[in-house]
Amino acid sequence: MTRPWDAGLQPERTELAWRRTVLAVTGGTALAGRYLGSGDPVVGLALPVLALLGGLALLHAGTVRFRRLDASLRAAGADAARPVMPGAVMLGALTVMCLGIGVASAVFVVARAVAAVG
Repeated sequence: MTRPWDAGLQPERTELAWRRTVLAVTGGTALAGRYLGSGDPVVGLALPVLALLGGLALLHAGTVRFRRLDASLRAAGADAARPVMPGAVMLGALTVMCLGIGVASAVFVVARAVAAVG
């Protein structure tokens, strides 16, 4: 009997890879937020807290995604007519998080350069 997934725990490896990615982006975003808000104590605390909350939400979404995928694969069994793929909400949220910190960092660098020249 063939199965629609790898018997070598591929879904678990994928979940762990997503967790590492989310943790790395969350840590980088929290550090960047702290640096971006270094001039104002409220902003310096709010940005890292928002990054951590976003990271926790992404970790939760990843866990839910894994559980749904695992349940779908097990339910499909050997009779899987088509691949079972979860939605791309988590990937989209992670992309938005990365783009947000990238835009904020670019604005910060340009604002510092303009302030230094002027």
